[in-house]
Parts: sequence; C-alpha cells; structure tokens
Amino acid sequence: MNPEDRNDHNSEIEHGLEAFALYGFEAQIRDDWRVEVNPKAKRKKGDVVFHTPLGNRLFVSWGPLEDASRRFKTLEEHRDWNVEQIKKSPNLKEFDVSDKREYLINGHRALSAHVKASLKQGFGGRGTLVEDIWSVRFYCPNLSRYYVIYSQQRDAHEFKDFGQVFNSIVGGFRCHT
Repeated sequence: MNPEDRNDHNSEIEHGLEAFALYGFEAQIRDDWRVEVNPKAKRKKGDVVFHTPLGNRLFVSWGPLEDASRRFKTLEEHRDWNVEQIKKSPNLKEFDVSDKREYLINGHRALSAHVKASLKQGFGGRGTLVEDIWSVRFYCPNLSRYYVIYSQQRDAHEFKDFGQVFNSIVGGFRCHT
C-alpha cells in the first residue's frame, strides 16, 4: 500500500465500527468519528452529532412521540415538513429531492428523503455551497419517542458513497431492546 493512501477516506480500507449508546438507543458508528452530545440533551429530548474527519456530520435527534403526534398527522407530513424547511432557505439557489424511501428501523416504519441543495454563500452570495442531506424519521411507541436521523455532507470527496454509509447506520439503529 502506498503511504499516501493511508489517510484517504475514499480508499477501500474499512474503518471499524463501534457501538454508541445513549438514553436507550444504539447506533453503530465509524471509529474515526468524533461524538458531541448537546449539553442540554436529556433522556426525554435531545440530540447528538457525529463529526467525520473531514467535517461531514450525522445527527440523531429525539423527543416525546406525543410532541410529533400533536404537530404532524402522519409520518409523511413530518418528513415533508422538514424538506419544505430546506426549500424555504433564503440562500437557496437550487433544490432537488432525489430519493424518498421507506425503511423498517428496529421494527418501526421509517421514511427518508435525500435532498441536494445549492446555497449562496460569501460576500454578495457569489459563492456556492452544495449540501447533500440524507434524513430519516420514525416513531418508536415502545419508548414513546420520535427520532430524526440526518446528515449534512459538505465534503463530497470524503466517501465514495455517503448514501451507503448513511443507510448502514440507519439500518443498524436500535431504539429499544
């Protein structure tokens, strides 16, 4: 192996996975990701963010299922509301929803969306920031919680297929035992 390839995140070398568990949920994350728990997070409601070495981020947010049920009539409405929030950004130049899927996460129906957004940035909005956003929402009646797992991919070169990384984490997520 060429020594320069050792730090290349696009290389075929797999990083190990390790279990991260907090307040009753568990996710398998890569062993080179940094974990940041929101200091205001509580068992009832909170969020945690996983930072990749090149600055991409994956968030897990949770809260009382009763809050989500009061606000949204359906899981579809919950997913679509978040997509619309991205679309309303004042700096939005381009917007594309390229993929909507249904999953089973720990036995629960889950809905995802994949959004690519180009945002104006910099002085006078002349620069462009492209964000690749993967998200999934589901409700866990066993713990009376809703979950939102989403990512912000700003460095598209870090992973050959971030969708595969995201789907792997989502597929291994456990909200209850």
